[in-house]
Amino acid sequence: MIRKTSLLLATVSLALFAFAAHRIGWDAVVRAIEQAKTGVVIILGLSLVRLILQTCSWSIALQAEGIRSTTRELMFIRLASQGVGYLSVLGPLASEPLKINLLRDRSDSVTAATLVDTCVYWFTSGILGIAGCFSAALLLSNSQHSVVPSLILGAMLAGGLLLIARPKSRLSALVDALGVRCPGWLAKAKQVEDALRRFERQYPESIRRMFLFDAACQLLLAAEVVAMLWCLKIPFHAGIVLGIEGATRAIKVMAGWMPARIGADESGVAGAFFAFGLSPASGLTLALARRSRDLLAALVGVIWLVWSAGSSRPSSDQISEASFSEEKIPCELC
Repeated sequence: MIRKTSLLLATVSLALFAFAAHRIGWDAVVRAIEQAKTGVVIILGLSLVRLILQTCSWSIALQAEGIRSTTRELMFIRLASQGVGYLSVLGPLASEPLKINLLRDRSDSVTAATLVDTCVYWFTSGILGIAGCFSAALLLSNSQHSVVPSLILGAMLAGGLLLIARPKSRLSALVDALGVRCPGWLAKAKQVEDALRRFERQYPESIRRMFLFDAACQLLLAAEVVAMLWCLKIPFHAGIVLGIEGATRAIKVMAGWMPARIGADESGVAGAFFAFGLSPASGLTLALARRSRDLLAALVGVIWLVWSAGSSRPSSDQISEASFSEEKIPCELC
């Protein structure tokens, strides 16, 4: 049943991509891709820098809890977990638990530090998303397109970030009010929130450093848009860049259940470019360049995951030695 659903989603996604490319015009898309070759290389370079910064942020959280791990290992774990989440319909529901399980130390401290790293990154992403939503509303105000969806999404993001930024726990009061009727998942969510709040109180300096690293990551994402617009020789300003980034984040949220978001990214970004008065073919090219980056990262991560799983299996000699040792134990005890 799951395979049939995945196949159906993949078919729908590819059909959506083909429809978007057909409406734009295949010739225009091919010309834009040829112009954007340099932009793809720049995006790959920026993505590598962003991966390093994200890994540094995660390492700060782990070190605060006294957990040591190499930068190389953390980078491959991040690529593997993100790759699995990117290619599946579960998204972060698959990538975050996998990221924790791939670490050698699986204590509660690892879980808290990893979730803190994710939350800080999402917080900085939300800030850029808010700026993008309101920039998109300003860009659309002089067109026939409605600005209401952008304003609503921006307001929702701002409200969510304000609730997160407040030091007081929000779930504790709700769990206490429900008492014995509180569902298990909500009680578990309260425990996770308590762990995150505890980390925030104990290591405020680490939070500040992580915030700076993750904010730099958001600037690198905006730089990808700048690089592509520059390669395509499209005039731009800060509002255009922020508006495109805001649209991209909205697409990721709405199409997160689709494997690799095939078709949704391309048609969504192309539609955003058209709404902002830019060439839809350029938007499709940006989405394809980022997809190439994401697929390459997923491939590297999955290959490492398979190799790591294979190398961690005990060899036949190790199994024989372990069996021999187990057979000797009763005699030695006697």
